[in-house]
Amino acid sequence: MKISVVCGSRARDKELLLKFLKMLSVQTFTDFDVNIVCDRNFIKMEEEDFINFFEEQELGILNHTNFFTNNNSDFNPNHGWWASYVRNFWLNHAKGEFIQLFDDDNEVEPDFLENCLRKRENLNSKDEWEYVILPSLYYRDTGQIQNQWFSHFNYRQSRPVLHLLNGKEQSQIEMFSGNWIFSKASTLKKVKYDEEIARISEDLDYTLSLHEQGVQLRVFSDLKVKHHERDKTRLEQARIWSYSQAKQKARNRFLFTKKHWNKKQLYQFYICWLPGCLFRLTTKAIIRWWKGCFKIIKWLFSGVKEWYKLTHKR
Repeated sequence: MKISVVCGSRARDKELLLKFLKMLSVQTFTDFDVNIVCDRNFIKMEEEDFINFFEEQELGILNHTNFFTNNNSDFNPNHGWWASYVRNFWLNHAKGEFIQLFDDDNEVEPDFLENCLRKRENLNSKDEWEYVILPSLYYRDTGQIQNQWFSHFNYRQSRPVLHLLNGKEQSQIEMFSGNWIFSKASTLKKVKYDEEIARISEDLDYTLSLHEQGVQLRVFSDLKVKHHERDKTRLEQARIWSYSQAKQKARNRFLFTKKHWNKKQLYQFYICWLPGCLFRLTTKAIIRWWKGCFKIIKWLFSGVKEWYKLTHKR
């Protein structure tokens, strides 16, 4: 098999996943299998109903589609809902020479896989570097650009720096967050996702680890993925998704920095981020969600305490 298409899904919206499979069924490149990793604790009857729904559609692509669940594989649904475990699972189970990772709410053109493979082969003909191919991300409803990933990580502000191609066909970056990646399976399997780091930070950690091993991350303007961006809550607009994620956000930044720092970066992180970022997050929480501000502050500082415990174990 040339390409393993992998999609992690909560397996709750069957119509959305069906639309995704129909999109794959019209791809001009056809030498691929599909692996749906169902991140959900199915009871046996639920699993049967879920899979039967797709089999009744009589889609040809189902002949080479695998549904991985807690019942028919070694998938552990009690992993805390962190993405790192799910991504390590599909890294271990993908059988193709190349891996293309999607979300189940993605839309791409029919020649997307063909173009990814062509761009990868053109890059390989020039030199012997290992590559990860990245698309430009667009909002599904408006068609406006959402992200072209990050040029590097700013340790002083403890955040990735946004990258825009600005008319260029392609560019090399250091980091991305989220899915939608294409690469040789052997390249991706060299690095595992850190299951102690949660939420957005696990992608930043994984891709920076790839970059540090000499893998080139290339983003292209003409590879387009449309992504369904749902409405954000007040906490999400403050870049704090929930009380517990306020704690995770603080803890993850410490773990991430400890893994990738040099002395200058560590100095920037502790002197600038520790007072600055915690103050900024707290201020945002007070302004945008003032009723829960004291609970958020408590969780932020409990994240610092957990960081101390975790980093002294590593």
